[in-house]
Amino acid sequence: MVLVGIEAKMLTSAQERHLSCLDCLARATKRLRIFSSVFIVCSLIFSSAIYLNSGTLQFNQVQLVHTIYNRTTTQLVGTRRLVECAPVQRIVFLKTHKTAGTSIGTILQRYGYTRNLSFAIPAKDTPVFHCCRYFKRTDVYQYTEQEVQFEPEFGNQTWGFNMMTSHAVYSRPEMDAVVQDGLYVTSLRNPVDQFESAFVYFDMMKQAKITTNNNTNPLSVFFTNPENYRKRIRYGEKQVQNGQMYDLGFQSQYFSDPFYIRYKIRQLEREFDLVIIKEYFDESLILMKKLFCWEMDDILYIPKRIRDSGFRYNISENLRQNIREWNHADVLLYEHFNRTLWRKIEEYGAEFWQELDAFRRRIVDVTSLCEAGSQIIKDNVHHMNIIRLGNKTNFCRNLLRMDGEYTALIRKRMQVKEWKNTQRNTSISDLNSKQQTEKGNLNSTKSKLSTNNSPISDTMNGKRITRVRKKIFKKIVKKIKKPVTKAVRKP
Repeated sequence: MVLVGIEAKMLTSAQERHLSCLDCLARATKRLRIFSSVFIVCSLIFSSAIYLNSGTLQFNQVQLVHTIYNRTTTQLVGTRRLVECAPVQRIVFLKTHKTAGTSIGTILQRYGYTRNLSFAIPAKDTPVFHCCRYFKRTDVYQYTEQEVQFEPEFGNQTWGFNMMTSHAVYSRPEMDAVVQDGLYVTSLRNPVDQFESAFVYFDMMKQAKITTNNNTNPLSVFFTNPENYRKRIRYGEKQVQNGQMYDLGFQSQYFSDPFYIRYKIRQLEREFDLVIIKEYFDESLILMKKLFCWEMDDILYIPKRIRDSGFRYNISENLRQNIREWNHADVLLYEHFNRTLWRKIEEYGAEFWQELDAFRRRIVDVTSLCEAGSQIIKDNVHHMNIIRLGNKTNFCRNLLRMDGEYTALIRKRMQVKEWKNTQRNTSISDLNSKQQTEKGNLNSTKSKLSTNNSPISDTMNGKRITRVRKKIFKKIVKKIKKPVTKAVRKP
């Protein structure tokens, strides 16, 4: 009976332990189920958020880029998101010949001049850096060698000029040394029209000594023996063949090499933030406004130099084909970036066309306002009609000012600033020299007193030192004997 009772107690305790283990297991299972349910719900919420906010990665990348440029204003982009941005003020415009470069250059110069930004302008008193060699940083007026210093986190601009808009042959390292972390923009034009415009502007017919009858097209005569005629041209010699590619830094010995041409085009696509197409000028400016985070009035323009209709050559289909073959590198360059332009317009979104329509209406209103009472002056050298101001307001004056006028104003402002700095430095140096002279006189007086060995002076100096020591001793004693008051807690 005793054994049976012991066995029964053992079984009962074992069952209790088993039941307690089962109870613990049940509680753990219940907790696991709750945790799993919470995890599943969180996963669903997270995946829904990703689905509803598609394009978040691209949006964050845009935010990072805008953070680098310290942009702070608000702009509506193609995805209808509000992106924080601030106006870009570090720009290099690679100005190519006869591609609406003057209109673009004056837009940038107007923006920078009215905001007191700094410009990299030619050291010589000309609007062009150099036509026949690569750009060098030493070509810039008031350029000084400085050590490049970057911000530790994003590499923000810390030195250099804000803008560069004058004619120059593209050289990226040298230009980066002048405008640090700038956005790069250039312009292109249909090579047939660009070549015909350059042929007239540089008066290549006269330079090449092409003789024609009244009904003969000088361009047709040129293509009877282009290699022979090109040797005679000096002014604008680099614009005789593939002038746009040359301005963008492509060497003439590779004009007939398809591999080097396409390699250069891919390089330019990586290095330039925007390529403006002259035939779609307004469309390109809308893209530029978005890229720079500018306002509509910042990209306004009025055509200032219009070629005389009497100096335009008729281009037949055969002549057009000759020009395209002669400028084969320019043709490939233009076609590539023309496709790139329309791809960017498509990526912009539906509001692009609304902005374009509003911009063109604004252009019409501003043109009618500023050209009222204007005069047209003929430039017989380059066969151009130049519009002179009728409306004298600052707004219209800035719109109709030529690029050469802006360059002269910028140079004058820089000269005044340089003169003021010189005057300030001179006054500071004069003040320092005066202080040094006074200090030297004081030291010489002290040395004379110290070297004076007369008994009277020794006695007087000794008495003075004694009086000073007594005063110091009394101050120290007062500080030592000063009673220390303790705060007493009130009952």
